[in-house]
Amino acid sequence: MNKLLLLLLLPSITFAQIDSTDIIVKQMMDKQKIVGLSLAVIKNGKAVTNKGYGLANAELNVPVNAETVIRLGSVSKQFFTTAILKLMEEGKLTIGDSVHKFFPDAPETWRPITIKHLMSHTSGLQREGPAYDNFKMLPDIDIIRSAYSLPLAFKTGEKYQYCNVAYYMLADIITQVSGKPWQDYMHDKLFVPAGMHHTYLTDFYRIIPNRSQGYMHDNDTLINATAMFAIRPSGGFLSTSTDMVKWDKALREKKIILRKENWEKLWQPVIKTSDKAEEKAYYGFGWVIDEYKGRKLIAHNGANIGFRSTYTRFVNDGLSIIILTNTDEANPRAIADALADYYFRKKD
Repeated sequence: MNKLLLLLLLPSITFAQIDSTDIIVKQMMDKQKIVGLSLAVIKNGKAVTNKGYGLANAELNVPVNAETVIRLGSVSKQFFTTAILKLMEEGKLTIGDSVHKFFPDAPETWRPITIKHLMSHTSGLQREGPAYDNFKMLPDIDIIRSAYSLPLAFKTGEKYQYCNVAYYMLADIITQVSGKPWQDYMHDKLFVPAGMHHTYLTDFYRIIPNRSQGYMHDNDTLINATAMFAIRPSGGFLSTSTDMVKWDKALREKKIILRKENWEKLWQPVIKTSDKAEEKAYYGFGWVIDEYKGRKLIAHNGANIGFRSTYTRFVNDGLSIIILTNTDEANPRAIADALADYYFRKKD
């Protein structure tokens, strides 16, 4: 190719090399007014995208990158269920154990509730413990006991109702059975083996390098999100897209942390999440099992004040999409769906 022809073709070559992923993400970030976003796209075991967009700190003009630490919200629930199954492998509990084994002062109405019910949101417990206060650091057991006086919302095991207090109970069980704080057990048994060195407890006061600020909008004005001082086991961790790529590898290969059959227990359907006939979603243990346009999807969303996240795994197609955002009004699942549509159209 002569130099003149190459020069003439350069604009079109450059345009062709613009990543369509970037176009999709940036357009949807603008539409949703997202300040910062971290994205990992994993295809057949390879991270084809692992990068940041926008700002981790709008005041200091710090960009998001793959090492930016962002709240996961309820994407964290899968860590708790994995830890429970790890303790089961260690012979320290069974998922059929009654919660009365661990909370002997719990109401008699709680006696039918087992660890399995806690993991699958089928306990019948009310969603939140009344003692929870966003601005107070309280022991998990105080939150749990504050729910003792509440009636069950339904008979244990009969239906699905999302329940954060159940995950406080799982956290306390992990602490009781392992003999160490739940965050330490999960760090040692899950994060270290997976190589996740930048996944942390959502401690407001600790200095965490590369931590993102959270944002929200007051009408059209961007403001700092309300601080969350309390640590909620139901959404207990911060992480990076790089660490979540490592976690995805552990889930996909099923060679570390848990035995293969126990990894697969996490995403076995336990209960349908809706009474509507047209809905196909089931809850497993810290995961939603669903379909998206006829493709099997295992996923979970997360939300803390100022943060929204999603982790979607198209397990039969070898595609995982992880999106962490630092904006309260964000809808990362819509972005993940748009990216999935693109990757399924795209020819390798």
